[in-house]
Amino acid sequence: MSGGPTAFVFPGQGSQFPGMGREIGRFGAEGGQVVARAEDVTGLPVAELMAAADAHTLADPEIAQVLVFVWSAAALARLHGQGWRPWYVAGHSLGEFTALYAARSLDLDTALELVSCRGRAMRDAARLSPGSMAAIVGLPLDLVRGMCREACHGTDLVTVANVNSPRQAVVSGSTPAVRRVVERAQALGALRARQLAVGGAYHSPLMAPALPPLAAALARVRLHPPRIPLVSSTTGQVVEDIEEYHDELPWQMLRPVQWRRTVTTLRRQGVGLFLEAGPGRVLAGLGREIVREAEHLGVQDALRISPPDAPPGTTDTLLTTATTKDSS
Repeated sequence: MSGGPTAFVFPGQGSQFPGMGREIGRFGAEGGQVVARAEDVTGLPVAELMAAADAHTLADPEIAQVLVFVWSAAALARLHGQGWRPWYVAGHSLGEFTALYAARSLDLDTALELVSCRGRAMRDAARLSPGSMAAIVGLPLDLVRGMCREACHGTDLVTVANVNSPRQAVVSGSTPAVRRVVERAQALGALRARQLAVGGAYHSPLMAPALPPLAAALARVRLHPPRIPLVSSTTGQVVEDIEEYHDELPWQMLRPVQWRRTVTTLRRQGVGLFLEAGPGRVLAGLGREIVREAEHLGVQDALRISPPDAPPGTTDTLLTTATTKDSS
């Protein structure tokens, strides 16, 4: 196992898949408790959706975000039960809310409420302002940004939504503008340029209608200072001022995900092991492109081995009840 501290990284929407609930059973009673709590808080039939929902149903942003969060939170509980403790946490888009829960900035109930609200808000925004996204692989970031500027015509807009790795960016915006970027990227010899099967133009200005409902929900919540250092996926830096971060958090839906910068920052903090505590292995794959010298594991990999040393002063308690609402 690579030397250095461990970071838990949490994936976002897009990591869900039909039958994802089969793996929840491996997380034992801890996983079942998280699923049951999620059903009580969100009103969604989480267990049924995880077991039987098809890809079309799972594409609904509220369903997708709740299920990915629940899977990750259940995995986190199981990892804790086996002695795993992160030195740092970070999350890709939605995954940042899971990271806030892992860092004890949010309790489980409040995190579930915010994730459900975020998913609904993004779904409604996508209906009001339709758009799409596309992955561009193998072209320099500055070139992709230039193509986005050139593809904006009239009310059609497109922007870089995710800087995922040295060779992968995702663009987001009005569908005609996204198509122009894809066509231009293909003409310039991109290794891959294709539209993604997503329901909206996430992390672009077209998500503006989602801002008021999430901002209102967050205004009723006090974030505790992270008890585990948290790296923001929009700045790529360790969060120092929790109040400033709280004010900026609703804008996360509109701003680019700086995942390359996030992983690089974690590596500079000495992280030698990145554990993707969520469904799938998307972040592990991106991580290997960003820092080849570190180790990148999924949950099932981690559960088969002994955990490394925990950070000094680690506490064992995850916040499982609603304690972070403001009383005002």
